[in-house]
Amino acid sequence: MKQKKLLYAGICVAALVVGIFIILIQFPSISNQSTNNTDQSQNSPLDLDFSYEEANSNLRASLLSHEINMSKPLKFFSQSEIRQYCNFFSDEKKQAFVKYCTSTEIKDKNGNFLGNINMVGSTRAPGLVITALQSDPLLSNLNDVKIIFGAVINETICTCWNQVKPGGYSTLSDMINAQHDFQITGKQPTSASNTIPLGTEHFRIELTTNQQGYVWKLLVAR
Repeated sequence: MKQKKLLYAGICVAALVVGIFIILIQFPSISNQSTNNTDQSQNSPLDLDFSYEEANSNLRASLLSHEINMSKPLKFFSQSEIRQYCNFFSDEKKQAFVKYCTSTEIKDKNGNFLGNINMVGSTRAPGLVITALQSDPLLSNLNDVKIIFGAVINETICTCWNQVKPGGYSTLSDMINAQHDFQITGKQPTSASNTIPLGTEHFRIELTTNQQGYVWKLLVAR
């Protein structure tokens, strides 16, 4: 139990609720899908094209090649654990589709906490991947943010950014820089990109100003 508490010490999970709620509205395949309390162990149109084990293992190896450490995933499947550690949605109908959840902790090469990667969905496969990373006011770890977001997109969507140039951005780095520029010139605590199609999935980037600096969020779903 101590490990679970430490995992969430860096970024408050509740801060993700608004952003995830918005992205679910934007994604037709999720927002229109029934979210009753049926068994989702069978194939679901919400499922992404990989298992929890495959995605977490591939991400861990990819990040390690950049000297970024990702913990082994904590796994939550009982309703009591899901309510405590994977309660990401303010809407009960949206929350009802969460039957399984994994969470990993991300640290830089010096052991500094960066954030978490959470995967939630059916017991067979994730329906939503949530990456939340903390930056200081000077964005001293911005390169790590770009590396982690890039790894998540490559592993959970495709390695096709250069061919598609989603959102009109030549690189993911350009998109992240533009998001920051928009945030510092705006008047709202949170800014978000459009919901952008890539491969067979969609993704969205959000940036929130907080007392520690900034929280970067990347959300991937159908």
